[in-house]
Amino acid sequence: MAGVTKPKVGRVAPPDLVEWARSGRIRIPRFQRSYRWDATDSERLFDSILRGYPIGNLLMWRKPAPAADITLGELRFDAPERSDALWVVDGQQRLTTLIGALTATEDTVDRRFRIFYDLREKDARRRFLSAPQSQKVRDHWLPVWVAGDNRSLLAWQRERPWLTGEEFDLCDSVATAIRTYEIPMYEIEGDDEQALREIFDRMNTFGKTLKKAEIFQALHSTPLDVQPSDLDALRERVAALDFGDFSPQLLMQSVMATRGGKVDRDFRQEFKNDEDRQQAFARTEKALRLVIDWLRGEAGIPHLRLLPYALYVPVLSRFAALFGRPAGRGSELLRRWVWRGAAVGAAPQGNTVALRRNASAVHDDPVDSATRMLGLLPIGGELWTPDLTQTALNRTQAKLNVLGLLSVHPVLLAPATDSDGNHYPSGTRLDESRLLADMLDSGRSPLQSLVSGPSMAGKALHPANKAGPGLFYDWPDPAALRSHCMDDRCLELLHLLDSEGTDAFLARRGKIMTAVISDHAQRMALFGFSDGPEAEALFDTNVWGDTTDAA
Repeated sequence: MAGVTKPKVGRVAPPDLVEWARSGRIRIPRFQRSYRWDATDSERLFDSILRGYPIGNLLMWRKPAPAADITLGELRFDAPERSDALWVVDGQQRLTTLIGALTATEDTVDRRFRIFYDLREKDARRRFLSAPQSQKVRDHWLPVWVAGDNRSLLAWQRERPWLTGEEFDLCDSVATAIRTYEIPMYEIEGDDEQALREIFDRMNTFGKTLKKAEIFQALHSTPLDVQPSDLDALRERVAALDFGDFSPQLLMQSVMATRGGKVDRDFRQEFKNDEDRQQAFARTEKALRLVIDWLRGEAGIPHLRLLPYALYVPVLSRFAALFGRPAGRGSELLRRWVWRGAAVGAAPQGNTVALRRNASAVHDDPVDSATRMLGLLPIGGELWTPDLTQTALNRTQAKLNVLGLLSVHPVLLAPATDSDGNHYPSGTRLDESRLLADMLDSGRSPLQSLVSGPSMAGKALHPANKAGPGLFYDWPDPAALRSHCMDDRCLELLHLLDSEGTDAFLARRGKIMTAVISDHAQRMALFGFSDGPEAEALFDTNVWGDTTDAA
């Protein structure tokens, strides 16, 4: 073995990392774990850079790398063969965030890379913010990708002659901090695994640290194994969006849907040549990013396991490939299509027939396409009510139940830790942590039993905790109880351990839960309303009024 040379210690500025990335020098081994930071992590990273706080070290392994198709954030390009490539052993999350944000554009979809500095926010701790593509960007929000490039910043400032002197100074401060911040970097050569492990263990890390198994994979990832098949590569890139694991079949259907024609035709005979295939996969990846962003932001569906029907993905991918991210009237109608289909059954004649018909309905115009898709759904949704006996997430009605419970933002009733080692105190909203995604990614149910019985009314949307009904005993706070579809009377009944108290608890909580789930589904689907504009304004916002007198 050649061993490991003494690490070369240096410092690197964010613009240098961007230049190295574009030249193909930076390579990220194929870890099991993909990019896992959330938008808050990205905001904190740039805030630390502005303040001059340490953000940890980079540990890079210098060794050759072949020509490859590289993806860093939403930056994707063909990299040439390099004899001096730097493989990232520690620092993947920070490095991906920096490169992704500094190479972002207005068309970037992933909000973790859409980072801005609010020139008018008075609270300095809140000046860096992320924004989804659907959110209107305020004119006084300075994009970090603009601040990182002097020419772009000058053009941005010229377009805003109304900027005050203080705001000009803030622009310069942000730009200077990003361009001159020095990140400690350890560059090592050699193949002594034990020495590499020891170097890693002795380094302080920032953010979500790697697990031992992932370090092992990083050190054993051969540089020649960086170009997986197209479907595998697409699967990895989509997995990095933290929406769940897409099956090869679903990805194939999405590729075919974006290309038009029969969605279920022979995938193996589809492409003319390698260039045609690469363009198809790149187009599908872009469409899927838009679809996931829309499902989260507009349809209120945070994870693939909670998506009522898988066929929604390829159909929406075709829509996004033709028209871009759903917006305006088209977006509103699509949301109704998703939720009405979930309630009444989006595939009454089978998934294959429904997929083909709905994909074929998407053409010419976004609003007309969404209208045609709505017309394919069965009628009768006005009579839909939740089935609280459905608790297994392989059933569409159970998914609607969980989505309804999420709509009231349940909070943690006991401290919890996610798979990355992040700790969340009691009172943290479940939808503002990685805990829900962790449970769904692992295949576990996010529902924990409070009392015995098959009804959703006897379960809580909460990470695993051995306390059972005791979870609620120390939480008389009305807001916390309401976030779990409970009131004071529910809590009183929960304290009664006899069968009569249990039955009364299930009945009362079931009534509250039914109202919450029904109201949420109605808001999203708007059953019984004309598909004209502004129908939402006619819907009553009170979901608790008729439950407070329940027995």
